[in-house]
Order: sequence, then structure tokens, then C-alpha cells
Amino acid sequence: MPAPGDHVGHYRIERPLGRGGEAAVFEGRDAIDGRRVVLKFLEPSQLGDVAAFERMRREVAIGRTLDHPGVPRLLEAHEDARPPYLVLAYAPGRSLREILDREGRLPLARALAIAGSLADVIAYCHAQHVYHRDLKPENIVVGDDGRVSIIDFGIALLDGAPRVTWRGFSGLVGTPEYMAPEQIRGERGGPETDVYAAGVILHEMLAGRPPFRSTNPLATMYQHLNMAAEPLARLRPEVPRSVAAIVARAMRRRPAERFADGGELLAALRAPDGVDAGILERPDPPVGSPLREGLTRHPLALLGLIALGTAVLVLLAELLLRR
Repeated sequence: MPAPGDHVGHYRIERPLGRGGEAAVFEGRDAIDGRRVVLKFLEPSQLGDVAAFERMRREVAIGRTLDHPGVPRLLEAHEDARPPYLVLAYAPGRSLREILDREGRLPLARALAIAGSLADVIAYCHAQHVYHRDLKPENIVVGDDGRVSIIDFGIALLDGAPRVTWRGFSGLVGTPEYMAPEQIRGERGGPETDVYAAGVILHEMLAGRPPFRSTNPLATMYQHLNMAAEPLARLRPEVPRSVAAIVARAMRRRPAERFADGGELLAALRAPDGVDAGILERPDPPVGSPLREGLTRHPLALLGLIALGTAVLVLLAELLLRR
């Protein structure tokens, strides 16, 4: 794996930006014109994984489909290199995560401005039949002018593309705090999935924390499926009912009850008084755990979960005995 100081083609790697199980991302600089770029390398451990390579190819296809100021352009794709890598335009600004960690909850006007800019980019992506599926503050860059860029389309879905399965028995994709219930249940997701994540992000900007969180990712996912989020009216009474209603509708558990796509969400943010605030009083029943359905639809996955649970119980028992 290349490291800071190395040269790849006519790019010099300057600093790491992030690293996950499948890819490592660096800031680089073009030696020809001096511009900043982002270099994304497939992890060497993934070279034998056909699914990981197919996800990179999908990201390339999406990068060649999208042309919007809020989506960093795909500049080059080197799929035959070792390791394969992509070169993307650099999105200047600060991540929304950095902003929230530093400032906590945001002023109402600023939160709505960021949400509106985010919805504008999402609406464009959805019009191109591209669904990000991993929207979170870490993947949102806010420029000095307040405009939003969405980065990391690594698990995005291009409508009509074949399903790509993750290694192992789990089909889950996303980040627990921002995952829509259908993602947790192992479904592919679509435009409503991004709408749900955008609702969670707007809630976090207004309340200073996401609606569902836990030290245990499985507990967080359970909350999305079964628990009611604490109302914004209680967390921050000055938030207008119309804005709280936008958040509530975006975060409905059943996709059909949300805004249909980014375009509908954008229209609501531009004219919040037109949103039915009665949704704040309507029940949002739990959708339940996919575990029971796994008995009939995914028996191998269920056996894997049972084995994992048994291992955890054995480990706990050993710790108690040692004490």
C-alpha cells in the first residue's frame, strides 16, 4: 500500500484521509499543475475478493454518471494497477462531523441551509438513479460558502446494477447511527434510504446528537427498528413544528411514508409550512427485527448470528469466572 511521500503516476501522496476494511484514502497533489486530489486505493487484502472489485467498478460507473458541483469528479480510474486506485477531485471545506464535534448543535438557520444544500445534491443523484446509502456527517463536506459536497460513493447503488454481496454472511451496508430500517433488515435500499439518513442528520444538527445511538452497534440498529426518537420539541423547543415535521416524515420507519426522494425533501425544506405537522402525532409502529424472518429466508445467516451470540456468552462467562 502506498504511503505519504510516495509517488503514484504524476501524483504525490501527502496525507491519509481515512481507511476502512476495503480502501485507504489519501490527499495527494498533482505534480503537473499542483492541484489537490483524493487518491483512493483498494486494500491489498481485498485483491482476491471479486465483490470488492465489483464495488470499485460500480463506483467508477457512478463517478462517470454524475456531474454536479456537490459531487467530486472522478478524474482517473486505474483498475488494472496493483493495488487498483481512483483519482477524484478534492472537496475543500470541513466535514460536517468536524463541525458538529466542535460546535455541537447548530443554529436553526445554518442547520436548514446545510440540509437544503444536502437535499439539492441528493435530489440530483436520485434523478440519475444513484443512491448513496451511507450518508453521514463524515461523508458530507461543507465549503466556506456553505455549500455541501457528498463524498465516498463506495457502497452507492446505481439503479439496475446487480447486487454485490459483502464478505461473510451479512448483507448489511451503512453506518448504524444513520441506517434506515430497510438497510438493517438486509434490503438494498433506494432513494427513501438516503431521505431517512438526511432526516437523521438534520435531527443531529438541531439536537446536537443523533436520535439513536449506543455503544453497541446492534443496540443502535434495534432502536431504529423499534424505539421512538426523543421529540425535537422536547430537545429544542424553539424548533418550529414544520421543521420537526420534516424530520419526522423523513425518519418514518416505512419507506412509503417518507418523502419519496431527495427532490421531495428539497421541496419541503424550501417550503416547510406546507408540510403536514400532524405527522408528529401519528404513531410510527416498530417494524421488528429481521432475526425472525431469518428463520425461513436466511437460515445460514441465523446460524451465524447464533454462533456469534454463543461465543459472546462464553467470553462473558470466562470473564466472570476470572473475577
